[in-house]
Amino acid sequence: MSPCQMPTAKELAEPERWDTAAEKYNDAVGRSSRFGADRLIAMADALQSLNAPSAHAIDLGAGTGSVTHLLADKYPSLPILATDISPGMLNQLMSIAKDPATTKITTQVADMAAPVGGAASEGTFSHVISTMAIQVLPDPAGEGTLAQWARLLQPNGVVAIGIWDFDENCGPHALHWSGRADLEGGLKKAGFNEVTSEVMHLGFDVGKEGFMQFFWESGNPMPKDRQSSFEGDLGKVKVEMERILDEVYDGGSKIPLSAALAVGCWSNSRIVPTHYIQSSKLLSSPSMLENNLLSTGLL
Repeated sequence: MSPCQMPTAKELAEPERWDTAAEKYNDAVGRSSRFGADRLIAMADALQSLNAPSAHAIDLGAGTGSVTHLLADKYPSLPILATDISPGMLNQLMSIAKDPATTKITTQVADMAAPVGGAASEGTFSHVISTMAIQVLPDPAGEGTLAQWARLLQPNGVVAIGIWDFDENCGPHALHWSGRADLEGGLKKAGFNEVTSEVMHLGFDVGKEGFMQFFWESGNPMPKDRQSSFEGDLGKVKVEMERILDEVYDGGSKIPLSAALAVGCWSNSRIVPTHYIQSSKLLSSPSMLENNLLSTGLL
């Protein structure tokens, strides 16, 4: 058995790693993240209305648009800028827009760790929203990512963030933040106030065939890096994985997956120190599924 290989922040910032996963991203990860996105939008709207005349949203690390498309459906007059480091993800996002000719969605290729620039100008947005993305960055509060995001906000603007929540059953990949406490604490550390958070149980209920396709064929960087840590006969690994999905996870219909969701406000009296601003969707530790495989000696 070799140690579990995890991608570095630099590797995860390589656009081509995500471009290859764009076409099939919604089949599994996007499907689950949409459930959390719907709740996160409601939390953000409760702090400041997304129907207000001045409302303008930016979706950082938008991927194929779990948040973006829900926002567009719920608030048709809301201007939305979707950004991602992967042009392939943004192309996929726009390809599934309901009415590309009239949509208020625009896109921009940008690194979520340093998003200010182009259409993402300072003081422009009432809401900065991001789901299942920031957890791949090292120390988002301490290294200045959240300070960058605060620069995008209008006075008293809202930040709304969702990340995969690690527990004893499941922990999608994270370099630094791995759950609700990290997320809420990070927002407070960065200077946001009125911070509230919750955990939502989503489930990764894609079935055995869906999980196997996601893990082995989707091109997603997270399972691909898991595969690189496997040694021996991969055929045996796949057979054992299917057995565990059948016996432990009811044929892949009861795979545990949770999200931590948090919102906060940025006061217009706060100043982001320049020294604090710096430039810079699978598991942070083995999941129950991997632990079961480890116990067989196949991994």
